[in-house]
Amino acid sequence: MTGTTEPRALTLFVTATPFGAESPVTALRLAEAALAKGYPVNLFLSADAVYGASAGQKAAGLPQVGERLEALVARGARVDLCGSCLQLRGLKQDSRVAGPQPSSLKNLFAMIRDSKAFIALGR
Repeated sequence: MTGTTEPRALTLFVTATPFGAESPVTALRLAEAALAKGYPVNLFLSADAVYGASAGQKAAGLPQVGERLEALVARGARVDLCGSCLQLRGLKQDSRVAGPQPSSLKNLFAMIRDSKAFIALGR
């Protein structure tokens, strides 16, 4: 990265359930790698991917998605959850990990518009 301008963000859009497909873990790995290289990261979870933000999940032998989402936010990533998807699935704030915030498709559009790269991962 050269020059004085800040790099444009990587935006990841994920729709797959956290433990039924590799897509969410791939998104987490890409986000972690981009942050390590100094790139801004947006992660938007939609459809069944919002289950990744459920608190208290302890899947033996599988990546701890919720904990990794919290860590991404702590490192400066923006992690948004589709508000309609949360509502449809009954995932209230007290049942979710700290950090990821409810959002909208309007916000997703703004993320995409302001990104250098956009990757959609799902089933």
